[in-house]
Amino acid sequence: MLRVNQGSLYPALHGEHQGWIKADWGVSSWDGARGFYRLTASDAGRLEVEAETWARLTAAIGRVLEMA
Repeated sequence: MLRVNQGSLYPALHGEHQGWIKADWGVSSWDGARGFYRLTASDAGRLEVEAETWARLTAAIGRVLEMA
């Protein structure tokens, strides 16, 4: 349904430098070394803000498509 390519995903993961996410490195059972990302407790509210922004954007796009 939704594919996120490297050009979109990696910039989002750079939020680590802004304190939004925490990166840990470990080993996965299927392909070796891998980064694991999680939201930090100190900025967990950021997800809610971003979700609201996304909802407004998709609603606006939906209205434009209805007019087409």
